[in-house]
Amino acid sequence: MRIMIFFLLLFTVLQTAPTTALAIINAEDLDLSLDTDGVAGKLEASLSGSSGNSNKLRGQTSGRVIWRHAQHLDMLVGSFSYGKSRGVRDTNKSFAHLRHRYAWNHTWGLEGFLQAQQDEFARLKLRLLLGGGLRWSYQHQAWEWHIGLGSFYERETLLAVVNIPAVSHVWRGNTYLALRYAFNKRVRFQDTLYYQPVWRDTPDYRLLNDTALHVALTDHLDLKFVLEIAQDSRPPTGVKNADVNYKTGLSFRF
Repeated sequence: MRIMIFFLLLFTVLQTAPTTALAIINAEDLDLSLDTDGVAGKLEASLSGSSGNSNKLRGQTSGRVIWRHAQHLDMLVGSFSYGKSRGVRDTNKSFAHLRHRYAWNHTWGLEGFLQAQQDEFARLKLRLLLGGGLRWSYQHQAWEWHIGLGSFYERETLLAVVNIPAVSHVWRGNTYLALRYAFNKRVRFQDTLYYQPVWRDTPDYRLLNDTALHVALTDHLDLKFVLEIAQDSRPPTGVKNADVNYKTGLSFRF
């Protein structure tokens, strides 16, 4: 019953989500967790600088909610970025991600996810993902490690260009390494690395490294610094194969 409810909620999110192609999204946030049953969340706002496909300053808002119940954890993540330069829109991207995890024990777990995203200026009209895999976790003192091994089905619709197919369907591998280190109660470091190759054509891959530093201002408010480096080995025509984004913002936890 829980699984059926999860996928019904996920389908609803994707139907209502806004519809880039450096399109890997970091769904991990080791800084938001629950040790007991309950609900927790985070709201963020940031001012960002970018180099690559979008060279500008832009605003971004995002939110995350997790719900732990017994051995299950459900997570909903969303983000929206929009910006203009000299009165002309040059940033317009968003995503929605829903994930369910089942923990066999403290080390091993199983997860499934569904995701929708768009990025006007990377020519991505809509990207839909459905997949899952195994998750291995380990904690020791101030360190926390997670490794994910899995796969997903990807359907991409690109903004039309002559002689380039508008829609593609592929199966990709999904491997990630996420780590967190707490320097003390107020300063935490987090890094997540994703690698997503096409199973039938491994030179076609996407890579993302997301590094973040959290500095607690109060019990619920953090100052957050983020550096994100993304690479697409075969981007759409007219789109660069690498992006670098850096952000500074505030994060409110509840």
